[in-house]
Amino acid sequence: MKTKHAQAYPLVRFVLSAFCLLALLLPLPSYGADTGTVKGKVTDKADGEGVYGASVTVAGTTIGTATDMNGNYTLQGVPAKQQKIAVSIVGYSPASQTVSVGAGQTSVVNLSLGQTTIMASEVVVGAALYKQDRLEVPVTANVVSKQKIEQKPNPTLDQVVEDVPGVVVSRAGGASTSSMQIRGSNTYQGGGIGTRVQGLYDGFPINNPESGEITWQTVNMNAADKVEVLKGAAATLYGSGAMGGVVNVQGHLPDKMEVKAGSSVGFYDAPPSSDQSIYRQENKYPMFWSSYVGIGNKSGKWTYNLLYSHSDDDGYRQNAWNYMNDVKFKARYDIDAKQYLQVSAFYNTMVGGYAYQWAWNTNIVDANYGSFPPSPSITATPTPITNRAYDIYRTYSGHYVGTGFGTIYNPVYDVYTDDLIERKNALIGLNYVNMLSDNLSLDTRLYYTYNSTRYEYNTTDYDQEYPTGGGAFSGFSSPLYPSIKKPGQFNESDDNRYGAGVKLDWRVTPAHRFLFGVDGNIVDTKTTQVAAEYPVSGKFNDIMERNFAAFVQDEWKITEKLTSLASLRYDWSGVDAKEVQLRNGTWQELENESVDALSPRFALNYKATDDMAFRGSWGKSFRAPSLYERFVREGGIFYITPNPSLDKETMTAWELGMYKQFGDKVSFDIAGFINDYDNLIESRLQTDGTYKYLNITKARIWGIETSLNYKPTSNWNLSVGYTYMNAKNKSYNPATASTTEKNNPDPEWLAYRPEHTGSASVTWKPTKQLTLNVNGRYVSKYKAVSLYSNSDGYYYPGDFVVFNLG
Repeated sequence: MKTKHAQAYPLVRFVLSAFCLLALLLPLPSYGADTGTVKGKVTDKADGEGVYGASVTVAGTTIGTATDMNGNYTLQGVPAKQQKIAVSIVGYSPASQTVSVGAGQTSVVNLSLGQTTIMASEVVVGAALYKQDRLEVPVTANVVSKQKIEQKPNPTLDQVVEDVPGVVVSRAGGASTSSMQIRGSNTYQGGGIGTRVQGLYDGFPINNPESGEITWQTVNMNAADKVEVLKGAAATLYGSGAMGGVVNVQGHLPDKMEVKAGSSVGFYDAPPSSDQSIYRQENKYPMFWSSYVGIGNKSGKWTYNLLYSHSDDDGYRQNAWNYMNDVKFKARYDIDAKQYLQVSAFYNTMVGGYAYQWAWNTNIVDANYGSFPPSPSITATPTPITNRAYDIYRTYSGHYVGTGFGTIYNPVYDVYTDDLIERKNALIGLNYVNMLSDNLSLDTRLYYTYNSTRYEYNTTDYDQEYPTGGGAFSGFSSPLYPSIKKPGQFNESDDNRYGAGVKLDWRVTPAHRFLFGVDGNIVDTKTTQVAAEYPVSGKFNDIMERNFAAFVQDEWKITEKLTSLASLRYDWSGVDAKEVQLRNGTWQELENESVDALSPRFALNYKATDDMAFRGSWGKSFRAPSLYERFVREGGIFYITPNPSLDKETMTAWELGMYKQFGDKVSFDIAGFINDYDNLIESRLQTDGTYKYLNITKARIWGIETSLNYKPTSNWNLSVGYTYMNAKNKSYNPATASTTEKNNPDPEWLAYRPEHTGSASVTWKPTKQLTLNVNGRYVSKYKAVSLYSNSDGYYYPGDFVVFNLG
């Protein structure tokens, strides 16, 4: 695979040469004696502050610029005659003024802008990496406002976005991983291993680099201004890990002195009468609460915000408890009117129970009982334990002889309830922004992230016998049941990621805006389980991953109503391992030590009227296999076999959509999408009882999503959303499919993707001090699962409605 690495350099030279040629061909403005200068300041009518980034143009010409940090602008080479100076920026009503320009003279035009209505001023940054009005965005993007964030009793990122159409959150509970899928992008494999959703905080990556997962409930939102959710082809600009979508959190910066504190409390309602689990009998109303305290200010050149949050949660099921401490800091220093420095940082720790699967009974029988050594061939018949859905409980019966274990008769095991997860996450990100000229700006980024995850399997002083695997192998062949967890046995991975990026934003003409960028990072991982070497209990190994990307984007205003957005991104990703050690001690060469890909995107936006826009997009994206998918051997209670031939997966996305506003009260959005996956990476049960991550040849997910927002008065707001999704494995073959796959009600359906999802919320604000809200969401019954399947779909996830009252 070294040839792939070498191919990057000719491509980079080609791209850079093209940029230079383009720059030489572009016409430069000439200034004659019959021209003058117009300068002035653009301010906000509400507070008199300068408006940064507003577009200032001379009507009917290609002369234009953008305001600096203080709202100032200068237009040179303006023909000497009566001219109309126009100003526009998303979130404000446009303004204009006529001025008489004299030859060789300087005219002054100061303009004040008034903010538009809340609905019309929805601003999206992530779709193009700069601000765009919702009506001008050519791809599907949803914004969760600060008001909606504040309505959540314990505002973590998973709760904030789970009502967005097309988003489904699956939770294991406690500090275990929650999985977020956008338009069916993820399955629930090992929680969030190999997630296809890229998480960002102020534009900096927050996914765990070794697995791709995000424990979404660890991202506290008390210090956030808004969240953007990008879907489909919108994610192409973000490279590997974002092929399913992007969730970008914008941290808060105040515009005046703030001292704030708050606390919220809630409880989980009782389960259905059909479920009388022991945990819910003993804990009728498990509680959860969250508190925060912070300070922020804007004074002179400095703006900062510091917030501490603490949350404590009993959990809705056994061993799903957790508590978290979180500190977030954001500061900005305006060096002068054209440049500033900004720091985004957080550190959080989370400790909680490791909430394993639901209550199941596995009847394990060794057909060769009495023989020694025992046969690795075991018959298992799993069945759910009724009325125990909120308990962590696993039994096995029959008889089994294993070296060192003795004879076991019908025991009941409760060894999982002491298992713990400890997580630590940190980010330090530095931005330096410089407006090099009226039409060219530079954004440079340096960042460091730290992610630590530790699984404690046995916190007692005695050996624990697990009825499932995860502790030993018999003869380096099949898993040994039961397995032994020694006191203090653990798995841990510590990741240090160092990254840097540069972005140039060039307004060539009022009709053309170019974006150029490069980004790279190095991930240094210290781990007990996801290195190339076969793991030894308690021993750390090292492995390193490197990533590089370059991209270019052109926004072209073809006509007054039609705008195109075209981009191309190149990614390269590689690990510093050439071989992987298998269970029997042998080493096997990696077929794809590194992977690379070109990801193009093309999108159109047609603004038919001032309040209605149509959009269409096409794009290709890819994802490199994570370290977990490449090398993990133990998943708590399951074994995984490494796959040395694992390759990248790719996706082609199509989308058509419409966004319509009906005055200031109603907005409606509808989109149809098709996502075609090639070499999709999914885990599959093998004949030896282990799991392996494989490249499924082809899969297609298509659907329709809609959302409606109605604001009859300033005190009332109603939102509803619905998504239909069809998710099929196009390469399904009954002759080669596993028994688990064939046992599903729809064997061709991709596991853990619901066909129907819906959400609705109503908010009433009778006074400034009081807000009441109720929201609900529906997830239809899953048609396929990857563990404990049955043809009738008994005890499958989904088919529920959850209401929250706040």
